[in-house]
Amino acid sequence: MRQLHFQTTDTKTKPAPKSRFKKTAHSTQLRTLLLVFLALLVAFGGWFLTKQFLHNQEARLLARSGQLHAAESGFSLRRQEGTPSGDAELSPASKQAARTQDQNTQNKNQKSATTKSSGPTDPLYEISLSEDTTAQILRCWASGTSLLSRDPKKGELSMEQAIDAGACWIQEMSQAGFLPASLSKNSFRDVSAALYTLEEKPDLSEYLLSRWIICYTIEGLRITLSIHAATGQVWQAEITAKSDTLPEPLLTEEEALLKAAFPFLAGGTEFIEELANQTYHICVTSEKNKIVASVQRSLYENEETNDAMVTLMLRSRE
Repeated sequence: MRQLHFQTTDTKTKPAPKSRFKKTAHSTQLRTLLLVFLALLVAFGGWFLTKQFLHNQEARLLARSGQLHAAESGFSLRRQEGTPSGDAELSPASKQAARTQDQNTQNKNQKSATTKSSGPTDPLYEISLSEDTTAQILRCWASGTSLLSRDPKKGELSMEQAIDAGACWIQEMSQAGFLPASLSKNSFRDVSAALYTLEEKPDLSEYLLSRWIICYTIEGLRITLSIHAATGQVWQAEITAKSDTLPEPLLTEEEALLKAAFPFLAGGTEFIEELANQTYHICVTSEKNKIVASVQRSLYENEETNDAMVTLMLRSRE
């Protein structure tokens, strides 16, 4: 009789695999938070880099010829009424850039300058020009050569110095009675400034041919000055306003007006007769009679008021 053997195995129930749902959901949340963080990082990083780039561009524009808003005749500085000259509403980066450039320019010129300017205000740059050189520059200015705007270079006034030189000239003319007395406080709402040189350069150093053209505007009065960039002297002025707002000496006197506007001319006075209308006008000359200062007046009639324009200018005798 066959004996049967039965082998029994102890079978244990295997546990069911754990669900991966919780682990997957947790990973998804981490990825989502990471993506949100990266998006915010990119957004804020882009904003910061853009802001820094704009500050750098602003500083470059300020070092060149002004900032804050573009005017027709250059980069403009906007000031609040009553603020001192040269203190525009600038960002900290722009102020620092302007102070740095101004300090560097002054240090360079203190080393290279040897003689003092005979300009109408305290010399910003210690340089003087002979009558022959001044007459040659004036001939170049009057030649009709195209102008190019550029940054100040060595030997030239910075924007802030040029604005201060023009403001001092306006103050002195106001104190002399040729401009409204209110201008002696030097509180201008708008000042625009740009540095120009000649496109075609004769046999003269470029810094001698450059000029700052600065426009000061306040309460309907506009004063545009051409300031020689090396000496800081005002060589041309154009004053436009309602005729009834201008002092009478500005509209009637000639010799005293020209001597006040160009005090560095140490020459005499001459009378020039105009045969066409049987009138004459007075000119002031330099010591060697190579430079002539003259005044021209124009009156424009409008429906309500009359506007007057007075132009004071230097020119070469030749």
